[in-house]
Amino acid sequence: MDEQNGTPRARLTLDDHADGAGLVVRLAGELDLATVGELAAPLKDLLAREPQPLVLELDELTFADSSGIAVLIRLANHFERLETRGATSSVRRVIEVLGLADPVGLEKS
Repeated sequence: MDEQNGTPRARLTLDDHADGAGLVVRLAGELDLATVGELAAPLKDLLAREPQPLVLELDELTFADSSGIAVLIRLANHFERLETRGATSSVRRVIEVLGLADPVGLEKS
């Protein structure tokens, strides 16, 4: 939480698969215009990696506006295969309404 205004901060955690099958990225908090800048450095590091399979875990991402969705699209455009798991109902709804379920590899519900 941002101590000044109580807003859940955006977080990006990167884990390499132990078996070398690819990367797992966990996005958490609220990913919107106010928080997306907090991910600039880890996102830059992530996009500097060679294209490879990527799994996005979104079970702790509680909100995403167009700025947050833009992050998902950047990842989808960079990595060779994107699989998105655990999207909360509100985030899933935004992705589906925008017609982006296939490009971001949203798992079927």
